[in-house]
This record gives sequence, structure tokens and C-alpha cells, in this order.
Amino acid sequence: MKAIGLVILTVLAFLAACLPADAQNVNNNCYGSTGWAPCNGWPSGATFITGNATGTTGAVVGTLTAVAGKTTYICGFDVSAIGGTAAVGPVTIAGTITASLTYQLASSTSGNTLGRTFTPCIPASAPNTNITITTTADASASGVAVNSYGYNQ
Repeated sequence: MKAIGLVILTVLAFLAACLPADAQNVNNNCYGSTGWAPCNGWPSGATFITGNATGTTGAVVGTLTAVAGKTTYICGFDVSAIGGTAAVGPVTIAGTITASLTYQLASSTSGNTLGRTFTPCIPASAPNTNITITTTADASASGVAVNSYGYNQ
């Protein structure tokens, strides 16, 4: 009977050792040049970048700037507009793999914000390629802001 109990305890100890220490972070993976890997925010060797810009009545462009020999990734963005009554959209994210992403946003006197987070982060269409987030001009806006973040790897 002791032998069976010892076997059960050994099996349970083995199974416990195979489980992740933090079960909530099992799917916290990032994609990089070597494929999927666990990360705490950014893949190993990645450099965090932001692409921010502000303006009023003209088109506003935020750029995640490429680095030679590396791929740029966008992980999220937000565009906010205040004071206008026209559309600030389409908001176009260009330079991403396969095709550009397009969103709509209307400005208002009290302000509107459009934000997205990409999990996993979306790579540029090729190494050395910028990713840009561009709004349409809104002649009546008193403030437009583009904020984006990602990494180069």
C-alpha cells in the first residue's frame, strides 16, 4: 500500500513540475525572427519603439521607424481627434505584411478616440520597412494625435 502511495506522489510531483509556474501567462508569447517564444512584453533582443505625431487640420502621420536588417512590428495604436465635425478617417496603417489596415474615425467637438491592440503584433511587409499610421485631413479639427507602439527585431 505504501508503494502505491509513493508511486502516486511521484506521479503528482512530476505533473506539478511540468505545469507553468504562472498559469495565467501560458499564452504570453511573442513572435520574432526565431519564431514564437515566451516573453514578458517584448521578445528577447527586441527594441521598443513608438511612432507619435500631433496636428490640427492636416493629415497626421505617426511612423514606427525601421532599422536596417530588422523587421518592424506594430503592437498597438490610438488616434484621437477633438474639435472637428468631419471625419479623421480613414485611418490607414501602411507597411504591414500582406496589406494595409484601414479604420474609420469621426471627429467631434467633445472628441473621439480609436484604439487597437494587436496580439500577436503585426510585422512589416519586409525588413527595413516603416509602418505608418495616417489620418485624413479634418479642416475643422482643433487637435489630432496619433500614438503607436511596437518593436524592431
